[in-house]
Amino acid sequence: MTPDLYTPEEQHRIVQGYQKLDGLTDLLKDASRCRACNKAHPDREDLPLNALVRPLPALRTQEEVSKYLIRIKRNNGLLRNLLSSGTYDDAIAKLGSAKFAIGLLPWLDRCMLFRRTKKTKLMVVGIDYKHFPFFFDHAKDHCFPLDSYRTKNNIWGPSWRRFWSGLLGPYDDAAVNDFIKTKGVYFTNSMLCFGGSDKPGDHSRKYVTCCRLFIRRQIEIVRPEVLVSFGNIGAWNVATILLEHTDSEVLRRLAESRHPLREMTAMVDAGEVGEGIDVRYRGRRMKFWPLYQPARRHLHGFEGDYEVLRGLVGA
Repeated sequence: MTPDLYTPEEQHRIVQGYQKLDGLTDLLKDASRCRACNKAHPDREDLPLNALVRPLPALRTQEEVSKYLIRIKRNNGLLRNLLSSGTYDDAIAKLGSAKFAIGLLPWLDRCMLFRRTKKTKLMVVGIDYKHFPFFFDHAKDHCFPLDSYRTKNNIWGPSWRRFWSGLLGPYDDAAVNDFIKTKGVYFTNSMLCFGGSDKPGDHSRKYVTCCRLFIRRQIEIVRPEVLVSFGNIGAWNVATILLEHTDSEVLRRLAESRHPLREMTAMVDAGEVGEGIDVRYRGRRMKFWPLYQPARRHLHGFEGDYEVLRGLVGA
């Protein structure tokens, strides 16, 4: 059964949402051409595949957007074919200029659908996508390039739903939509590419380091009031970036630890961290709050983390 896709009107609203943030379309263009990991680590066998970064919001005219959408609608099987190619160069040759989906990643597409202003209350930096097998093993998910949050299996799975449930209570689409509309939300990942192991614990931090330039630029463009990270890699990555502009012992301990979330828990328990970590980034004040990966939060029971976040964002 074909997933319930975004309507053409919704697709154009998503593009308009991306275009509300000055500089974001230029970043998408640059990221879509990035080969930093391949240049820095040419001999690794698990090199990322630059397939998640898509320049659609950079298209300026209605005609350009419409032609692009027609192209990727004709290629619902592209993901399956791409994965069977085996090599980076073969995959890129097949991919051509028709990148996946609409914007930077599906969760952000959802946020852009409801974006009304340039202001952003909450920015979330996750890890990356490691679900290749899931998408191409199941025919019903081959429409991933234009998938919708209304489809409950694939991308709108445990992480998205458990995050919002932790923040707002039992998951409800209307409540999430209203929060995004009134507050402004932005999701991104520490790695913008597919690739490597499908186990988050096996991710190479070297790849995250290569991608850090684009995370810095997104923080500068989005200018959030509250910055949240998911998982150990997300906490380490964001703390490292913020430490460049804020002299903080808390950030230093997170950036230097192999298990930053354990370090964070220890500091909270010791009373060293209260209602968020105060930081300055290029002259702007914001709060930073690391969270466990939401799909696993039930294993840890840190509901208090969401109590703090609710206070920070006014939920």
